[in-house]
Amino acid sequence: MGMWKNSYAVGNELIDSQHRELFRMSDDLVEAIRGEGATGREACARAVVFLKDYVIKHFEDEEALQAALGYEGLERHRKLHRDFVDTVLAYEKSLTESDFDSKLVQQFAGKLVGWLIYHVVGEDGKITGMVAAAPQAAAGAASAERINCFTDSACEVLGQMLGIPFRIAESAPADGDINDISVRVGLTGDRPGAAEFVFPLVTALRFVQSLTMTDPNDFDEMVESALREIANIVSGHAASKIAETGCACDITPPKLYRGRRPAADGGKRIKCDLGAVTILLADGA
Repeated sequence: MGMWKNSYAVGNELIDSQHRELFRMSDDLVEAIRGEGATGREACARAVVFLKDYVIKHFEDEEALQAALGYEGLERHRKLHRDFVDTVLAYEKSLTESDFDSKLVQQFAGKLVGWLIYHVVGEDGKITGMVAAAPQAAAGAASAERINCFTDSACEVLGQMLGIPFRIAESAPADGDINDISVRVGLTGDRPGAAEFVFPLVTALRFVQSLTMTDPNDFDEMVESALREIANIVSGHAASKIAETGCACDITPPKLYRGRRPAADGGKRIKCDLGAVTILLADGA
């Protein structure tokens, strides 16, 4: 059973068939890394070559559909496409120079899985209206309530990616576990600080298992890369919502720590059937 789910379909035959092909390639890469197919090196090399050629045609077709639909977010979507192509090219250079180092291969796979699933479900779903649009955070949210932008965004993004509902459960717990995995994203703009996403180890592994339809044996480079990408997507989503309130906000690349809990000015926990994630905010970080 691969990563593709029928719920990912956007209702356009051409685009859906292209998406399925992208997921098939991603399945091959993940299976190779897990020892279920060709070697990770060979599969990764094929994936890079495939992506460089295939996504350009796919992105052109997708943008043509957006234009035909009169989609107002076309220019933003084009930028997402350009950024992903740049990412693939940067990975190609690093992978080639490292002779496809196994850790870098896993990082590439995690990045690809995280980006592809959210882009298809969270971004492409908006184009056709066949996928329910994510609820919007209150436009007039005050700067002091920006934690709500993060928890709302996390529920939306993770709910779409995993295909299960999330809910805001409670305030963040006072302490964590030594095995917790924290992904910290810096916040710049009118109110500098940081957002921290704290995943219990078992929850992190369950999330990646659900996304890849494989069973990760332990926390490895692919799991780490996928968690970084999840935190990056959620934070970018939240930063956009904060900016809509008139408070300038941007993010810096995510950093991952084991068992680290920062001093925080505010935090909440979100839950689903697979586990809970704590989201913390700190000023001036």
